[in-house]
Amino acid sequence: MRKAASVVALACFFMATGCETLVSDMATRIRYQLRDAAADMKRRGRVELEVQISPNHWPDNCLPGAGYRVRLLPYRGGKMVPVGDIIVECHGKRHFGTGLDGVFVADELIVEKDPDDPIRFLLRSTPDGIEVVSIR
Repeated sequence: MRKAASVVALACFFMATGCETLVSDMATRIRYQLRDAAADMKRRGRVELEVQISPNHWPDNCLPGAGYRVRLLPYRGGKMVPVGDIIVECHGKRHFGTGLDGVFVADELIVEKDPDDPIRFLLRSTPDGIEVVSIR
């Protein structure tokens, strides 16, 4: 029991100190990196920013050598929090998703990648907020 409590306390510490990108699935890591880039854009008054995210499929358990697909979906209603979604599909079988945070998409964006290929997101400041305008 003591060991379990220590693990929980350590996990809470890492989450509170910004280490959520180290111990989370790829969709969640994308969420936090886009959120942080959007905040940086606002702070610096930037109009456009390209963000590159290298894949790390742990703990997603994507098969070695298998590609992946990233989908960004606009908010379509029916949720308590009005945000779009990030879906990462590993080799067409497993998928991981989370909500967008600090950015939005106007239309669905999809990119297919080889296992180790990074993703590039283009963010643009608009009157409605920070929009992800393309992924490649």
